[in-house]
Amino acid sequence: METAKRYDLYYEKNQKTTLRKRETAAYIGGGFGNSLLSGLVNVFLMIYATDIYGIPALAVGSIFFVAKIVDAISDPVFGIIVDKTRSSYGKFRPYLICSSIAWAILTVFLFNGPDISDSGKVAYLLILYILWGFSFTLFDVPYWSISTVMTQDETKRTRLVSIARVSTLVGMILLMLAGGLIVAKVDSISPGRGYSNLAIIAAVLALLFMIMMAFVCKERVKSTGENISVKQTLSYLKINRPLQLTLLAAFLGFGMPISQGLSIYFAVNNLGSASYMALLNIPALIVIPFIPVIVPFLTKRYEKKYVFLICSILNALVLLCLWFVGYDNLGFVFTMNAITTIFSLINATIISLLITDAIDYGEWKTGNRFEAISFAVQAFASKCQGAISSFVIGLVLTIIGYQAAGHSQTPETLEGLFLCFTFLPAVVGIIAAIPLLFIKFTGKAREKVLMEIQQNRNK
Repeated sequence: METAKRYDLYYEKNQKTTLRKRETAAYIGGGFGNSLLSGLVNVFLMIYATDIYGIPALAVGSIFFVAKIVDAISDPVFGIIVDKTRSSYGKFRPYLICSSIAWAILTVFLFNGPDISDSGKVAYLLILYILWGFSFTLFDVPYWSISTVMTQDETKRTRLVSIARVSTLVGMILLMLAGGLIVAKVDSISPGRGYSNLAIIAAVLALLFMIMMAFVCKERVKSTGENISVKQTLSYLKINRPLQLTLLAAFLGFGMPISQGLSIYFAVNNLGSASYMALLNIPALIVIPFIPVIVPFLTKRYEKKYVFLICSILNALVLLCLWFVGYDNLGFVFTMNAITTIFSLINATIISLLITDAIDYGEWKTGNRFEAISFAVQAFASKCQGAISSFVIGLVLTIIGYQAAGHSQTPETLEGLFLCFTFLPAVVGIIAAIPLLFIKFTGKAREKVLMEIQQNRNK
């Protein structure tokens, strides 16, 4: 009872204030830290496992598949737990603090595996990756959920989510820019230590940003309902059609994770050096600051689902152009990659905004805000997607005859890498947009619902 009173007092105090610039800055920093750790694993873990730790590519792909499926199953469970949380520090802050510490530590251990037997290495990577995934979920779900309760102003919320998405990409790109150079430099001094040292640097920086965000950001929008039961949560997921369609679109976009996972292999083998990861992403770093301006501009004038569809088509055309022309001209490769980054980031932001719309829809239907479970099932779809992508990457590397570091690749292998880096995400990206066309929670119908929600909150 005492905890419930403190929980109410926490919101009463925060509701007297508005979203401040330092909170926005801290939230952006949290997204930056998030992307450093998730990007490090998404881009560098597979090549570390195959080329440094000595595990066969198909085995690594299978490990990733199993770990991500286990992790995905846990997402809805964690989402329900978070949604039921009532503490004197709000719903999300306790998880943000604890998970950020665990996540940073596990990231370091993941890239610093012990010298043991081959079977021991497989078991070590599997167990550590599962634990890493749990800690990632316990940070990522509250991180995106808290954005929906920091302000009731939809325009500010859209801008906040848009900027946060940019910050996650900035973190990813800076990691790629510096990561390839750090790996190459460290390996020239101490062979085999590049990825391990990179993990330590990224973990320390990420922890600083994430902890700062957890202590600075405040929650202001409190759920209007009582403590939420599992039955209510399952009912919410069953009736929320906009959420279901958005999740399906997010899941179907598995071509981009495949391209992202193969990018380091493409840089090392097709372009010639891990350091090209930096040049590959410099153009993207130049254009991404415009995303927080572009997304609100587009969504104010056009429905989100149509923005997503057009960006998917344009992205596919750019990738097909790159595939047709080839990668002999590095400037052309870097430019095309920058353009695809714009479309990909717009679509990633659109998915987050559609999830937020679905949360509003669910509140209208049930009277409760299911922020955590909504982003948890998004993470579930994303990790199922990632599991399939990781397995496909391992399978593709095996099929095209990829040889670990120290061996030259055949022309067929190089062509296979390039095909999966370009053609596959082009085709899959258009398919992913189709479910969004069936969302009807748009336009005047959505505006009417938002007015009803606001009236209910003011009662």
